[in-house]
Amino acid sequence: MAAVIGAALFIAYAWQPTPVEYDSPYLARVQSQYAETPVARFHYTQTGQGAPVVLVAGGGQWIYSYRHLIPVLAERHTVYAVDLPGQGYTTLNDAAFGYDLDAMAGALGSFMDAVGLRRASVVGHSWGGSWSMYFAQRHPDRVDRLVLIGSTGLDVPSSPDWRPLEYPVIGELVGKLMRESDAATMQRKAFANPVPDEVVAENWAPMSHPENREAMWTLQRNLDFAVTQELMPRMTTPTFILWGGADRFDDPRQAADMAGRIPGATYQVLPGCGHNTHEDCPAQANPLIAGFLQG
Repeated sequence: MAAVIGAALFIAYAWQPTPVEYDSPYLARVQSQYAETPVARFHYTQTGQGAPVVLVAGGGQWIYSYRHLIPVLAERHTVYAVDLPGQGYTTLNDAAFGYDLDAMAGALGSFMDAVGLRRASVVGHSWGGSWSMYFAQRHPDRVDRLVLIGSTGLDVPSSPDWRPLEYPVIGELVGKLMRESDAATMQRKAFANPVPDEVVAENWAPMSHPENREAMWTLQRNLDFAVTQELMPRMTTPTFILWGGADRFDDPRQAADMAGRIPGATYQVLPGCGHNTHEDCPAQANPLIAGFLQG
């Protein structure tokens, strides 16, 4: 028993998994850019011309998740898709980064400052939605319009899939011992439609990095959505909430609940679409997002 406990503690707090080696076809197709700040070296892409829009991916994902939406929005907008700390190919410079709402919203602001954006519309998915929402709550003068896709932010229990990450040692073991097959299971649960192998591989490559694994369990422990829920009635940013009717992580009824708390917010639930609505049902979802941002 002592040996088992010792091995568990060693894996949880000393051992680091080796990232997978993967030549991303998506990175080969896009022009990656980097913005150096005291917080992080932000990986991002900039596409199109027009009123600026910043895209923030969900937990365990990166800008790849917006591959269908970027070209649609780029017809009328300058689109900045960014990996925040713990996502994709962004790397931290701040060793004391907190991985909570203040830190993630602050990171979004730092990125916008670094690329010269005083104000922009923001689109956020899942955890990325709550970080974007909190940024709009704290800095309403910096957000023109806000789109929340299957977004966290209500003070409700998280999906049972994520709860093991909340416990010390157990969360570290789950995160560090996660394999591509485990990540594939979670990704496929986020879709109602079949998920190509390339989607799994593109997401697993950055997720396999130790820094991104650690962010996953740290965020699960630190994100306090009682804060975002309390601030919802004071929001002034025009907000559109989009949800998949077949979301298996977060109850689609949260769309109406959230919209009812945010003054003037509108919402739509798309039947037959999963948690990653913008990826799962791009033909239905992305025109709705583009239309709202158009005003």
